[in-house]
Amino acid sequence: MRVRSGACLLLVVVFSTPAWSFEFSAQRIARDQGKVVNAQVNARDDRWRFEYAEPQSGAMAAIVRQDRQVAWRILSKHRMYQEVPIVREYLLLVSEKMDGEVSRALVGTEDLNGYPTEMFEVTVMAKGEPQRYYQWVTQTQRFPIKTVSVRGDWSVEYRNVIFAAQSGLFFEPPRGYVQANPPAHP
Repeated sequence: MRVRSGACLLLVVVFSTPAWSFEFSAQRIARDQGKVVNAQVNARDDRWRFEYAEPQSGAMAAIVRQDRQVAWRILSKHRMYQEVPIVREYLLLVSEKMDGEVSRALVGTEDLNGYPTEMFEVTVMAKGEPQRYYQWVTQTQRFPIKTVSVRGDWSVEYRNVIFAAQSGLFFEPPRGYVQANPPAHP
């Protein structure tokens, strides 16, 4: 339970200003207590998009816009989208420094997913308890390409990472889709 609460705390970090300035696309594999969620991710600055391999809460995609403090779940089957709060499942771990980090020790170097990386053992404090993770960070971009709890019950990994400009269309609801929960107008 302590590791899970540490992982939850780690995921609850909301970036008011992104600590990264790169754009990328990648396959993201997130594992938590045996549940695996695969998604294609496109990201730039304060916005990102997940396209899920299998529906998540009825949605085939989710778009997060930190600049607007909103997320949209894309319901492709119904050609609709829903405006929803930004929840922990919609957050990206893309900063080398982890929330609550108290120590970081270099373990070694390794090529991972086509990138030379440095592997670290990182300790964070979550609710007064130390939690330990292994983290592989690309040497050039300083991007955490893989993070795994020492216990192995939680991880986030990015595969097929391409650092390149991303179209602004990725970060808007699809054209022709209707908002399922339109905002009330006074």
